Amino acid sequence: MRKYIFVQNITNDAIKKLIIIAKMKKKKMNKVKINRKRHIFKAVTWNLLAMTTTFFVLSYLPPFFGFEPIDKSSVGWLVILDRVAKLIFYYLHERAWLTSNWGII
Repeated sequence: MRKYIFVQNITNDAIKKLIIIAKMKKKKMNKVKINRKRHIFKAVTWNLLAMTTTFFVLSYLPPFFGFEPIDKSSVGWLVILDRVAKLIFYYLHERAWLTSNWGII
């Protein structure tokens, strides 16, 4: 008898919400399509910011921690080499995440 009383207490709004949720689960979500150019532009702009940060960290912070200052020309080549490698890895990482459904509701 208690089951009947519990079912009787369910409102029409609750039933409507359950039906909507059931319908939503049946629908297959379409994956977002993003142009590769967007990923490239995103990778390049991020790398410009990261390159600037790396340059200042390698150029100006070593003396604050008791290290010898690094020659500016050496810093420049280290930053360029570092950023080109990371640009490629970032782009590949971004494309891999785009193909993944992990975390998409």
